[in-house]
Amino acid sequence: MLKSVEKKAMALAESYLKNRGWCVEDVSRKRRHKGYDFLARKGRKKVKIEVKGCSHPWGDPRPHSTEFDEQKRLVADYLYVVYFIENERPKLVVIPRDAIKREYLTTKFSYCISSRFKKESVLRPYLKRI
Repeated sequence: MLKSVEKKAMALAESYLKNRGWCVEDVSRKRRHKGYDFLARKGRKKVKIEVKGCSHPWGDPRPHSTEFDEQKRLVADYLYVVYFIENERPKLVVIPRDAIKREYLTTKFSYCISSRFKKESVLRPYLKRI
C-alpha cells in the first residue's frame, strides 16, 4: 500500500529535523497544538512546524484556515513543503513565517462533507456495481 503524500512528507520532515539534532514531537492530532504538525526542540530552542506534501512542481500545498491567525500570519514558525515529483528526488522547502506576506494569501471558501454523511449506512443506496 502506498503512503499518502502527506504521510511521506511528515516522515521526510521528521527525518530531516532529527538528522540535524532536533527532538521532534508529532502534535498533529493534539487539539491544543492547532495549526502545526511538529513541535521541535533543540536545547532551549523550541519551534512549531507545519508540514505539507505536494506532487506538483512548486504546487500549492493548500493550507487550512486553522493554520493562520486572525492577522493572516502562519501559526507555525515554519512551513515545510515537501515536493514529490515523479522520477525526481523529493525537495524540501523550509519557509519561515515572516516570508509568507498577507498579499500572498487569498481567501478561499469551501465546504467539508460531515462524517455523519460519509459512512456506509448513508452511502450504500448510492453504491453501483462496476
